[in-house]
Amino acid sequence: MDLAAYVTDAEEFVSRLTAEYYRHGAGLKDDLDLSTIYEQHRALFAPDIVASLVSDRSTPERRMLAEFAAFGWIENELRELTDQIGTEEARSTVQWDGEPLPWRQASIAIADEQDRVRRRDLEQRTAATTAQPNPQREERLRRSHDLAAGLGFSDYVALCEQLGQLDLAALDVEMQRLLAETKAPYVEEMARRLHDAGIPPSDATTADWAFLRRGHEFDTIFPKDKLLAALERTMAGIGIDIGRQQNLKLDVEDRPIKSPRAFCAPIRVPQEVWLVIRPHGGHDDYSSIMHEAGHAEHFAHTRPDAPFAFRYLGDNSVTEAYAFLFSNLIRNPDWLREMLGATDCLAYLSLARFAEMYILRRYGAKLRYELELQRSDEPERFQQRYAELFGDALRLRVRPENYLYDLDDAFYCARYLRAWMVEVQLRRRLEREFGRRWYANAEAGEYLRSLWSLGQQFTAEEMAARLGYERLDVGALSEELLGSAA
Repeated sequence: MDLAAYVTDAEEFVSRLTAEYYRHGAGLKDDLDLSTIYEQHRALFAPDIVASLVSDRSTPERRMLAEFAAFGWIENELRELTDQIGTEEARSTVQWDGEPLPWRQASIAIADEQDRVRRRDLEQRTAATTAQPNPQREERLRRSHDLAAGLGFSDYVALCEQLGQLDLAALDVEMQRLLAETKAPYVEEMARRLHDAGIPPSDATTADWAFLRRGHEFDTIFPKDKLLAALERTMAGIGIDIGRQQNLKLDVEDRPIKSPRAFCAPIRVPQEVWLVIRPHGGHDDYSSIMHEAGHAEHFAHTRPDAPFAFRYLGDNSVTEAYAFLFSNLIRNPDWLREMLGATDCLAYLSLARFAEMYILRRYGAKLRYELELQRSDEPERFQQRYAELFGDALRLRVRPENYLYDLDDAFYCARYLRAWMVEVQLRRRLEREFGRRWYANAEAGEYLRSLWSLGQQFTAEEMAARLGYERLDVGALSEELLGSAA
């Protein structure tokens, strides 16, 4: 195999694939057409090529290429199902107030709906629409299990662990510990917030929490018209003029089928990076744009001469850590005061910190759920298990219909969990060296750019070591959550 030619073709493939995801997610097209791209680059995933790459993982670069080839081969085999599911999601609507509401806008509408009866009605309608592609999702899941076995792995979990350098069992143990340590303060705080809102805790659903977390009462702190200015000023503080970054493009236009979830599309790293957001009001807009800006700046500052694998592949826990570093600024009272003029934000900070506990508990449950689901031959039986595990962790009623929609390939939930651990370590390092206001320190920016330039050359564990820590540690997360509870 000519490895140099393979890498050249792989970079072109990833660039085209990311561009397709960008156009689909940005609402520029409703159909998702991965099949054409896979077909035109089918040589990348020829069985003998994939087997050769998987058999030689002797260097970090080759390991990343093996992971790319294996999951690329699986996705190539599943591409028609992936296209069907993505297209149906983009075209689906929920009948609401006598009008078809785009399914992708439903989560925003649920969080904005103040009337609880109407909110639950919309939640139920949305869940029914979400469930429509579940037969295709079940088939896709089963086939991914078969394909993992076809590559010589005992199961899909083993494939993800060995190629992705993930110890999922150990991470699950750590997250179960975090769930146990935070259970009492979480249950107490969730019950209090629901009670204060006039919602019986025993009957509360995730839609109720979506409304409470939306925090309409804090919209005055987070005005829409200051969103981009806050981003620009934050980046200026660390020496980046985002308006002059020719390789970073912002897509903030509102389109009917645009994804409500902000995302970053690194089409060509570092030459063309898109930051996509659909503002809908409130603190989520600020968290989302700062999060995706962390991704975008990471990719935009990656060394252009770095190997393809380090620019596009690697452990996504690393780029997620940079993203969390910036999204967590909206929990920094100094940043809130300086960027938004917020002087009375204690109630908001309380909500934001509790929301952090919620999301970490949710992802702890998600990891356990996915470990069980990915080892099962009967995914259709997991609806109640999904509702049970998430309901116990969150103390809310969870829609069982979402049991396959709420599932990412290759245990991406583990990447998030590891990223949260790295983020705490990185933030503490920045605060030690540059102060709590590191975001306004050009030297901190130089330090971050030195890290960003590496792309994803290192794993999360290796990043922890570079930051001066012995290992990734969930203990620091527990400390922060327990210290800010109530």
